[in-house]
Amino acid sequence: MKNYKKGLLTLMVLSAMSLMAAEDTFIHVTTFDDEDGENLNQCSLREAIKTAADNKAFGGCNAGDTRLGQKDRIQLKEGSYKLKRELVPQSVIEIYGAEPLDYSKKHVLTNTYPATTAIKTTISGENQTRILNSSLSKYGVSFKNLTLANAVSTGLGGAIYAGADINLSNVAIMNSRAAQGGAIYLDGNIALTIDHGLIQGNQAGQGSVLAMTCLNNLLFTKPTITIQNSSLVANGAANNQSMLDICGEASILLQTNTIAKNQANSSTGAIIKNVSSNATQANLSENSTLTLLSNTIVENNAASTLLYDQLGSKNISFNVLAYNSGQSCRYALNNGNVTDAKLNMSAINNALQLAAVTGQCNLPKVAYESNVSGTNTNIDVSNISMATLLTTYTEPNANTEYLPLYYPRNNQTANDLVNLGTVGCSDVDQRGFSRITDATLILNPSMKNTCDIGSVELMRLTAADIINLKNLSYSQMIADYQRAIDLYQKRIDDKSTDAKYLTQYQAELSAFKDLKSNTEKYAKYRAIYIDPFALALPDEQWVNNESQVQALNAENYTINTQVLGVGHYSGEGSNFQFIGDQDPKLKCEWVPELKRIMFYRLDDSISTIGESALCIYRITSKADTTKTTSGLLSASFTNIAPIAKEDTYSLQYGSSQKISLHPLENDFDDDGPKGSIAGLNKADFYRNEAGQELAIRLDSLPSAMMVDPSVPHGPCPGSAMRDTCYSSDLVVQVKNNYSPFDQILEYTVFDAEGLASNRAKIYLNNTAKNTVTSGGGGGSIGWWSLLGLLGLGLYRHHSQTKKR
Repeated sequence: MKNYKKGLLTLMVLSAMSLMAAEDTFIHVTTFDDEDGENLNQCSLREAIKTAADNKAFGGCNAGDTRLGQKDRIQLKEGSYKLKRELVPQSVIEIYGAEPLDYSKKHVLTNTYPATTAIKTTISGENQTRILNSSLSKYGVSFKNLTLANAVSTGLGGAIYAGADINLSNVAIMNSRAAQGGAIYLDGNIALTIDHGLIQGNQAGQGSVLAMTCLNNLLFTKPTITIQNSSLVANGAANNQSMLDICGEASILLQTNTIAKNQANSSTGAIIKNVSSNATQANLSENSTLTLLSNTIVENNAASTLLYDQLGSKNISFNVLAYNSGQSCRYALNNGNVTDAKLNMSAINNALQLAAVTGQCNLPKVAYESNVSGTNTNIDVSNISMATLLTTYTEPNANTEYLPLYYPRNNQTANDLVNLGTVGCSDVDQRGFSRITDATLILNPSMKNTCDIGSVELMRLTAADIINLKNLSYSQMIADYQRAIDLYQKRIDDKSTDAKYLTQYQAELSAFKDLKSNTEKYAKYRAIYIDPFALALPDEQWVNNESQVQALNAENYTINTQVLGVGHYSGEGSNFQFIGDQDPKLKCEWVPELKRIMFYRLDDSISTIGESALCIYRITSKADTTKTTSGLLSASFTNIAPIAKEDTYSLQYGSSQKISLHPLENDFDDDGPKGSIAGLNKADFYRNEAGQELAIRLDSLPSAMMVDPSVPHGPCPGSAMRDTCYSSDLVVQVKNNYSPFDQILEYTVFDAEGLASNRAKIYLNNTAKNTVTSGGGGGSIGWWSLLGLLGLGLYRHHSQTKKR
């Protein structure tokens, strides 16, 4: 269940935070100045990179992680680092900016802590230098939560000239310039990953964002490039020839991006150039691949937005590739005539302008017919205005995860870009929302959330069907809540806890306290506690001309429930049919104070195989009651195993050694409070047909002990009937009352239905340990004493032998 998992997640997150605090191996940069050893009191970024390479302190920097083979991590502060010359890595490093998070606020899209913010840390080339050059050193670098800005090179790579792998996560590259690769230039078989990036305002004669080496020793280079969940906007200039200049045996994945308002030469330029531009020797391999999946590619100004030829494979799916100046797709050969072109190309479920209009996407017929049906599955938007299908360009803000983008409009017409009725788009949209296109909607199949075309998935209020529900261990659930409460309280009370976390910790502490106390207040026998918002999709509304997601919570939505009964169902939508019996003992109700749906019974019946308890729940928007959705709950009620706890007793040394054990005193049935069922008169533990309580099975009895024969006993229940079970008035006896040793028993307890518990131990601690002293310590007979006694015995035996 969701609430159970949340408890575990809390523990893992807090434990991880504790571990990170205890093992901080980051090299912390303490100055914004570009120093290089001249100040031993401060650590600069340049000095941190040298420290990472040498694995020893330098120029005011701590040594970092000196373990063999470990990457060094460099932590920057909030602010701007201004470089005098480019950085050259001499080891594999990761460079982190300040966390773009506000722990005092909730995320506007998820309504959970913390809120995201804009990037807080910048590395600037000050319009006089490139930022990073690994072309000679060949060491990989990762950047996270950073802006790389105002970098300049007269040659290759304005911000980054890469000779090794580059990983960019939540990174912006802004206003950088070069002859080739205004933002990035790749030299060799390099993996480049950009995830949640903003690439804006960069320029270069070739590849205003990206260019690369095509050949190395007459062999194609093999770069692997993934750009996803990013915005590539407003790059290039009228005299630039391309934005992404692809060559070699490149493997390119552009997924869930906004690619818009970029510029290249209006007569010869291309935004995505995927052709061989060398007539003497092809510089694009026939083994190259280009995949465009779930992108919004609009309002670009160039002769071609996608320029392609016969080389390599191209897969174009779920993109808005339209509304660009020039041609959105242009074939570079045969004067653009694709009639007889034989290409390895597919174009499926895109929004394209197929007619001869500005923005036309000119593709060969083979691209349309490559899908399973053999027909054109693309939407022709030649005669539909962009404003009909998409909103205007939305500037970065909290609702867009600080990336500029376009939202699809839901006009509920056949040519809409939303809910295409098929799957295969990217798993998440550009904002990070899971598209959840494979959910079952038994009651409302017409509301199923299928793929939208483009980088943004428009959220539509959808309740999930939750099946195979079962009641869980009540004690474990409460214990998990308490563990979360204890950990949050510990963090709050810890004086070393960073104050920025306290608002979140207080809110989470309060939420878990409420959850625990209200669960205990409303608890029912064998109840199932369901968070109806856990798997639902929220409603997305337009407010003040911008999209806002209505967070899934009881403040924004109402919950209603309807019990169907016990049985099964068939069909869906209007053909849905409940097959079974109504059951007045079955309850399914929303408890506002608990913020859970409680599914339970008014008796202690358990579910039979092949039958389920069924309930319908409905989520309705408070802001717009016409927006409502229903989901099906299907559950079975099972018997939960009892819990056996450890027990400790004392053995009186030298006494008769008979001892009465009462292990059931702190053992319990774990189905929840039986008192919630009126008139239920049911024992916690197993009784035989004669009414005798025979619930204890001894799984391990030391050879030095025996059960008193007078203790009531008989066969254990069910499949354990070959074993012997004893009553709760258990009496055991040590065979040698002068034995000084402790004893340990193991036992299992059976509940009223005959279900076995976990195995628990009974410790019998011998008081002899407290009456005999020796050098062994702790009041026990130590090893030296035992050796002494053994030696004395051997001496006496030897003397008697000699006398004989």
